[in-house]
Amino acid sequence: MYKIMGIHFTRWAWLYAPLSWFMRVRVYPKSLTQESFFNNFSNKSVVYVLPRMSVMDTLVLNKTLKSFNQKKITTEAKPKRFRYAALMAIKSGTLHFSNLHKDRFLNDFIRLISNDPRAKSEKLVFVPVSIFWSRAPERNEKGFLLRSLFPDDGTGNALQKLFMLILHRGEVNISFGKTFYSPQIEFGLQGKYETETIENSDNNDQDFENARRMRRQFHIEFAKERAAAFGPTLYDKEKICQWILSTPGTKKFIAASENPIKTEEQIVKYIREIGANYNYVTIRALEKAFDFIWTKIFEGVRVRNFEHIERLAKDGQIIWMPSHRSHFDYLLLSYVLFKKGLVVPHIAAGINLNFWPIGSILRRGGAFFIRRSFSGNRIYAHTFSEYVNFLLQNSFPVEFFQEGGRSRIGKLLSPKIGMLNICVQSIIKRKAENTYIVPVYFGYDKVMEDDSYAKELRGAKKQKENALQFLNGIRKVFSNFGCVDVSFGDPIKIGDIWQEYHEKLAKELPQDISFDELLPKNLKNVPDEIDTRDPQIQGFVKHIAKRVNQKINCAAIASGTSILATSLLSQRSETLEYEELQYQSLLLNYLINAFSELTKWKISSSHNTEHISEYLNAYFNEFDEQQNISITSEKMLVMHTNLPGIHSLTEQIFSMGEKWQLMSKSTDDKEKIIYTKNHDKEFNLWWYRGTIFHVVAPFGIISHILLNSNNNDVTVQKIENTISAVRRIWQDELFWDSKTSSVSIADACLHIFQKLNFITLTSKEGNKIKINISNNKKIKQALEFLAYSIQPEIELYGIQMATALELIKSKGMFSKDELIQKSITAHSAAFLRTTATQPPMFSKVFSQRAFESLNKAGVFAIRENQKISLNATALAGISSFLNVNIWRKFVS
Repeated sequence: MYKIMGIHFTRWAWLYAPLSWFMRVRVYPKSLTQESFFNNFSNKSVVYVLPRMSVMDTLVLNKTLKSFNQKKITTEAKPKRFRYAALMAIKSGTLHFSNLHKDRFLNDFIRLISNDPRAKSEKLVFVPVSIFWSRAPERNEKGFLLRSLFPDDGTGNALQKLFMLILHRGEVNISFGKTFYSPQIEFGLQGKYETETIENSDNNDQDFENARRMRRQFHIEFAKERAAAFGPTLYDKEKICQWILSTPGTKKFIAASENPIKTEEQIVKYIREIGANYNYVTIRALEKAFDFIWTKIFEGVRVRNFEHIERLAKDGQIIWMPSHRSHFDYLLLSYVLFKKGLVVPHIAAGINLNFWPIGSILRRGGAFFIRRSFSGNRIYAHTFSEYVNFLLQNSFPVEFFQEGGRSRIGKLLSPKIGMLNICVQSIIKRKAENTYIVPVYFGYDKVMEDDSYAKELRGAKKQKENALQFLNGIRKVFSNFGCVDVSFGDPIKIGDIWQEYHEKLAKELPQDISFDELLPKNLKNVPDEIDTRDPQIQGFVKHIAKRVNQKINCAAIASGTSILATSLLSQRSETLEYEELQYQSLLLNYLINAFSELTKWKISSSHNTEHISEYLNAYFNEFDEQQNISITSEKMLVMHTNLPGIHSLTEQIFSMGEKWQLMSKSTDDKEKIIYTKNHDKEFNLWWYRGTIFHVVAPFGIISHILLNSNNNDVTVQKIENTISAVRRIWQDELFWDSKTSSVSIADACLHIFQKLNFITLTSKEGNKIKINISNNKKIKQALEFLAYSIQPEIELYGIQMATALELIKSKGMFSKDELIQKSITAHSAAFLRTTATQPPMFSKVFSQRAFESLNKAGVFAIRENQKISLNATALAGISSFLNVNIWRKFVS
C-alpha cells in the first residue's frame, strides 16, 4: 500500500531510526498525557491518519507513541490485519497522476470500514495527526529558492525535513486532532471490496460519497491544526497598502477628501507607522531568549485553565483581551501561546514603545502601534481601523488591552472601548459569529514596576519609555520576582453574547415593542447596511467590554503577595504577631478557594495546601468560652499533625514579604516573632491588595454588616439586599460576573462562614432567616479583620456621598471638581480626628475613580451647565452601610 521505490515503508525505518535520537518532539494539545491517552484509546484499535505518507513523519509518530507507552505502527490499515495501531495517509509520498492513485485512499477506507468487524462498534477509531517540522508562517513574498528548500505547506520530502530538523535543532511538533469513531460513519456495509476499482451499484456509490465526506473531515482537521500553529499567510507592507487602498471604504474616504493624492500618501505613511513586520526568525530567537530570561526573573510561569482554549483556535478566530499589569504581560502571553502550539498574535502596542531598539523587535514579534489619542486626525483614525479590519478579515489573531494602560492600583481599570469598537465593527460587517474573545488574567508574586507605580500614586510624573530605561531594566533580568500565573478566563463567543445582549435589551423595552425591529436576534441576520455607530451597537460594545472585565476577574489568581498585602493593610495596629498574621493569611487562602468552588468561578490562590479548614477550625475553637474548657484533644491533634504543611505555606508567603521589604521581622520582649508593615512600601501593598479586592470584598461586606448591626439583628435577606446595593455602586471596583447573582454570592459566603462556625442560622420568622454571630473571641477578631479589609472603600465612597449631600443642602447643585476637592478636605478633617483610618492621600488618588463609579450607578444626575444633583432613590440601602451620616459632620 505505502511503498517507496517498491519497498514497504517499514523497511526504510532502519535508515531513519538514528534520527529519532536527535528529535525533540513537542506534543499538542499540551493537555494530552500518557494517562489521558490510555483512557481515550484503551481497548480500541486506532488508525492514525496522515495528510501525506512520509517515513520521517511515521518515525516522529512512533517516537511519540512510545513516550505514551502505546503500541507503535508497523502496518497500514487493512481489514483484520492489525490489532492495536495502523496507518493511513490521504496522499502518497510520491507523485502519481493516475485516477487509480487519486481514489486509493477512498478504496482503502471503504474496504476497512466494510470488512473489519470492529467498525460496527466504537473499537475502531480514526485520529488525524499533523506533524510540523517548522512553524514558520507562509509569506506571500517568499522567494522560489527558499520555498523549495524549506516548504511550509506540508509537502516537504525527507531531505527537506532533514534540513529543517537541523535548522530547528531537532525540534518537531506533532498535533493530534479530533477523534472520529467508526459508528459515526454511515456505510452500507454490504459490499466486499476485493479489487482496486469500485462497482457502480447504488450502495457502493453511497459508500464512496461517505468516504469522500470523511476525507473532507480529515482535510478540515488538518487545516485547523495548521491554522492554529502557523496562522494565515503573511503579507509585506506593500501588499497591505494595496489591500487597504482598494477597499470600498478607503476609496470613498479618499474621494471625499479635499486633496485625494495627499490623503492617499498620508494613508500609506500611517500604514508604515502602524504596521507590524511579523518575522518567524525573530519569534524563534525571542522564544530562546525568554526560555533563559523567565528562569532568571521568575521561579515559574504557571498556566491555568488553558484546556478549554486549545480547541478555539481551530474552531474560529480569537481576539485575546488580557488584564494589563506590567510590560511583561504581552511578552508572557505570546510566549505561553507559542509554547502551547498556537500562533503568536498581532498585538496592539502603545506608540510610546516604538523606540530603538525595542520598537523594531516588537514589530517583528507581531506588535502594531497605536497612538494614545487620534486627536481629531480622521485620516489616521480611518487608516488604523482599516489595518485592524485587514488583520481580522485575514484571520490573524489579535491581542489588545482594553484598559488602555497598565493598572497603577492593581484593580481592573474601566474599559476604554476604542480598539474593541473597531474590532466589533469589523466582526459585524463580516457577520463573524464564530469569533471568540478570550480574557486573560496575569497574577504576579512581584510586579517589576511596583515601585514606579507607588511613586506615580504619590504624585511623581510618569517616566517616558526610552532606550536608557530599557538598558536600566536589563539588570532586573537577574533579579527574582517570584512566580507568575497566566490564567485564561471563559471565552466569549460573539454570536452568543450578541444573543445575550439582545435578550437583555428586550427585557428593558415595553412589552408592545419588539426589539427585533431594532436589532435581529442572530448576528448573521444583521442588515448589510447597518450603521455601526448606532447607539444600540455602541451599547453592545460596552456590554462586551464589561463582560470581558468580569471574566478576567473570574479567573483571578491570588498570589501570596496579594494575600499578605491584604492582611498587612487590614490592621489597626502597627505590629502583628506571627500567629495572627499566619491565621489571617490562611483564612484568606481558604476563603478564596472555597468561594471558587461554590460560585464555579476559576479563581484560586497560587499557594495552597491541604487541611487549612481543619487548622482554622482547631485555631478558632481552641478555647470554648461557653463551657470554659480548652479543646486540646482531637482538634488540636489535627492542628499539630498538619503543622508542617501549614508552616511551609506561610513561611513561603512571609519570606516574599521580607525579601521585597514589604514588612520587617523582629522579636518582642517575650521572644515572640512580630512583623511590622513598611510604610515606605504602603502604595506597593495597595497595588497587590487591589488584585484580589473583588474576591475578598463579599466576605468583608458581610462581616461589616454583622458587626455593625444592632443586637445581632441580621437576616439573610438583609445581607443579600446590601450586597446587591453595594455591588451597584462598586461595580467598577468588583466587576463580578453578571451571571452570578448577588443572592448566590451572599449564600456562598454565608455557607463558608457556617462551615467555619462563624455564624449560625436560627429558625424562620415569617420568610426571614436570622443570623447569629459566634461568641468566640477569635472568631470575632477574624470578622473584624475581614470587615476592616474593605474599610478604605467604605471611607472613600461614604465621604464622597456625604460631601454631595451637604453640597446639595447648601447649594442645590455642584460641579465635579468642587465635589472632589471638598471630599478630600472632609477626608483630611476626619483623619485628623481619627474617625477616618486612611490618610487623605487615599482620596486624592482614588476620588476620581469613586466619582465615575457612583455616576455610572446613577447616584449623580448631571443637569444644565454640567452641574450635578443627587438621585435620592439610588441612595436607598447603601447610606447606612457607608456610614454617610458619620462623615457629614466633617464637611465644612
